[in-house]
Amino acid sequence: MKVGKPKRQRFALIQEEAGISMGISANLALAGQHAAITLHEQYQRWLKRDRFHAWGHYKREYFTVAVGGGNTVKAQYRAWLDGFSGSIDWLAHVRFFFLEETAGESGWESAEHALIMHFIVPLTRKLSKQKGRRSLARTLGLDSGADEDDIIDAAVARLIHPINIAPVTQALETKDRRKALRLARIEAQRYADSIRNKLGASMAFHCICSGVGKDGTLGAFSPYTPELAERQADAVLLKKDSGSLRIALSRGVLVNAEQIYLIVSGMHKLKALGRFEMEEATDFEQTVMETPLRMLRENREIAEKVYIFADEQALHFSETQFQFSERGQAVTIKAETRPGEEENGVHILLLHGFMGLFSFANLLIRLPSAWEVSALHRGSRAKFMDNKDIFPHYARALRKAILSNWRNKRPVPIAGHSIAGVISDHLLLSILGDYEAEIPRYEDLNKENRALVDALRASGIIHLATWSPTDGPNTGANIGSLVSHLRNATDLDYSGLERTYTVGEDGRLQPAHGDKLASSADNLSGLDNFLKRRISRPLINGMTVGLRSLLNNQTVQQRMLNSDMPYVMRLVGGRLLKTASLYGLAKEVNAALHDPVTYQARHLKALDILLAYDIPFLSIIHQDDFLVSARRHREEHRYLLNARLRKEGVSRESDLRVPARLVILPREHEQLSVDPLNPHLLVMSTSPEGNSMARQITAAMTRFVNENVARAVRNKVLPPLASVSSWQRKQKKPRRSRVA
Repeated sequence: MKVGKPKRQRFALIQEEAGISMGISANLALAGQHAAITLHEQYQRWLKRDRFHAWGHYKREYFTVAVGGGNTVKAQYRAWLDGFSGSIDWLAHVRFFFLEETAGESGWESAEHALIMHFIVPLTRKLSKQKGRRSLARTLGLDSGADEDDIIDAAVARLIHPINIAPVTQALETKDRRKALRLARIEAQRYADSIRNKLGASMAFHCICSGVGKDGTLGAFSPYTPELAERQADAVLLKKDSGSLRIALSRGVLVNAEQIYLIVSGMHKLKALGRFEMEEATDFEQTVMETPLRMLRENREIAEKVYIFADEQALHFSETQFQFSERGQAVTIKAETRPGEEENGVHILLLHGFMGLFSFANLLIRLPSAWEVSALHRGSRAKFMDNKDIFPHYARALRKAILSNWRNKRPVPIAGHSIAGVISDHLLLSILGDYEAEIPRYEDLNKENRALVDALRASGIIHLATWSPTDGPNTGANIGSLVSHLRNATDLDYSGLERTYTVGEDGRLQPAHGDKLASSADNLSGLDNFLKRRISRPLINGMTVGLRSLLNNQTVQQRMLNSDMPYVMRLVGGRLLKTASLYGLAKEVNAALHDPVTYQARHLKALDILLAYDIPFLSIIHQDDFLVSARRHREEHRYLLNARLRKEGVSRESDLRVPARLVILPREHEQLSVDPLNPHLLVMSTSPEGNSMARQITAAMTRFVNENVARAVRNKVLPPLASVSSWQRKQKKPRRSRVA
């Protein structure tokens, strides 16, 4: 590799809707390389243009970098050495400062020590080989006979502006804490004054390079550090619980930098990044206290200066398991889980649609940090079941997961996307035992079924663009509209059939197009016949192997990570698609569609079960959903709402004790897009509207669940939860969702 030339590697920085720019790489070394390339580009702009307009002599002469400690930043040091030892004139133009320094903490590697040992020492040795020791010595103002140690010492003295913590450390070692505190305050003041003299009152570095902690720690600031409230650019003294003392550059310094490079690596950093990006109802300053990284989201001006370089490993979820017995056999259902911050708090269970766990990447990140969030896998047993047994099996697994949480008095809402609506229906029907039976009174239910109803009453059921069999004919109408538009340039219309239901004499809903519903099964008869053949499974599994092999190709992986879509989709989508089973998907689709008339009748009965047992219900759908009818959701909502109003004896939806709520997500642009998929994907949408939809959805879900849990707490069904109480206090006015 040629000196000073970075290794040829394609990277992309995608600016998220919030303003931050995110780059994702396959490993830490590549993330460090990406960060190094971005810093090099900034340095070149400064060298050729920006410095001539900079404030003050120092910022015109030197490119200033403030660095934190930790192993992740070392990846950038290695990349600087490998790619930019020659193309950046480090000795002439770059000067380093430090975000923090600590005295009295064992096992602590200072940022200064890490920079010296992992960058300055090897850089000096490399330059010595390139230029010759004598020449390098003269550059540093030394005699030509200076040895390597002299040269390294001179390079360190030229490149860095240290925090002089040694006297503080000595005072602590002699047990003179009062002296240590006095010396630490003096040094903090000296360091701040030194930086102000060079950079001005704002103490704005050209760039800051730092890692991020699992809990959102940034620089020296861990959650609930009181000095987070100090907004002025300064150096502050932090007194740690361990007795150590830390001198750190303040929040004001961190947000004032011209660019902020964060390298994120290691397991389970996704939660911190989720808190960084999410919009929460909580007071902003409170979120900064909980997750200091949030300080960089105070406004868009700050966010646009933030560059995050993450490796895939940093953005993994934990894996949890639910176990139960089915027909005498042990069954284990896995889940991708983001732990919650509140002990025994809300644990929401997510049920994915046809697209698999990819459906819920955004929700795993964006839902309130107090909640535990689990996206349930389907498991492998269903692949070997008959059509009629697949969804009842899924419902049993869901039932067991709900009850295991409820036994610990945990609120356990469920949320299903797309085909998961069928699972939700079967869960409700499982209360009856016999799907064709009458709905029994709550008092007549057995102990387990009463517990299930109690759990659902306390938290509610959420449907996200959920599917029912009447959506088959509706999708057919939308396909016709799309084909006509492409062939004949007619106006696009994804509203489907003019009506989904009629109301029978008994006041209940009936499919308006029964003939089309009955014939829709014929459209997939070929799939059903194919799956019954012995060749189907090995053939489709071969396609699955091919897909996984393609996704494991490094070039394909990097292209996915570089694609212009929200970072959650780029990262989690690629990982979860690698676990996809095309055979399982085909079996599931076939099971959902094989008997549409029966399944539709069961779906309508599930609505009546919601009403009978006073189970809160929230449905969310995009107005342009191509695959699922927004009109059907409106008609079902009208049916549920009118029935609830009659049952509770009130006239307004806002007066209902048990909500039956519908949120229609509006189109952001006047013209309907040809894209038939993204509106249905909602939280996993890869369109520019994806993040906006995700915020609307998580806000509606948060409100719905918290209101239900608060009611259960008032009724002494659940113990009080601090997160819910906090949320209630911050609701100055009820936020009204768009209700059809």
